Amino acid sequence: MTPEAAAPSSAEDPSDPRAHSPAADPQGSRAHPPAATAALDDLERAQSPAIDPALRERFLALVREHPEALLRDGGPRHLTASAIVVDGPGEHVALVWHAKGRFWVQPGGHLDPGETTFESAARREVREETGLDDLERLGRGPAMLHAHALSAAFGRCREHWDVQLLLRGSAPASALPLAPSGETPQVIWVPWPRDAQGRRATPQVPPGTVPDLARTLTALGPVLDEALG
Repeated sequence: MTPEAAAPSSAEDPSDPRAHSPAADPQGSRAHPPAATAALDDLERAQSPAIDPALRERFLALVREHPEALLRDGGPRHLTASAIVVDGPGEHVALVWHAKGRFWVQPGGHLDPGETTFESAARREVREETGLDDLERLGRGPAMLHAHALSAAFGRCREHWDVQLLLRGSAPASALPLAPSGETPQVIWVPWPRDAQGRRATPQVPPGTVPDLARTLTALGPVLDEALG
């Protein structure tokens, strides 16, 4: 699970490339391992209109300069993968209850050793945390990028740079039961309705949802509508 926590102060802004400059770490010049090469390919395909190109360049720089950040033990700042999962008609979005952080969030988490793409990690997390599988990816690659600071509840993890896929189920939410797990004791479908003019309205997220998720979903609304035709 990947929380979208409150943004840090400007001095600790995880989107500031100075926080991970090549000068601060001489390993930045080493050859990319296979996992980093695949991650860079994923990020190059992150061309969704919801993504800030400047932020994408910062994600690319982090992987190039610090490929170890692809793993949980790669330092206090590392990359994660998650998915905004919608049902077939795009009228509901799946949320999980984060047992450690005590909030609602989209399914996601760290890359496991041996995983080479953000999509494979996101799909595994979705399967483990919601029971959903065989989902369609909407778009050529990641749909959203989000860097955020973490609370002390996450121990030595201080920042997550999250790569978010947009995945779609094959049926309405009523026909896609969700299965909780040990890490996610509750999983729910949240309505994502349209207004009277047919425009996608603000998702009806429950109290306790991470602060930035509603804004993320609002930004992805046009992307989802275009993909659904």
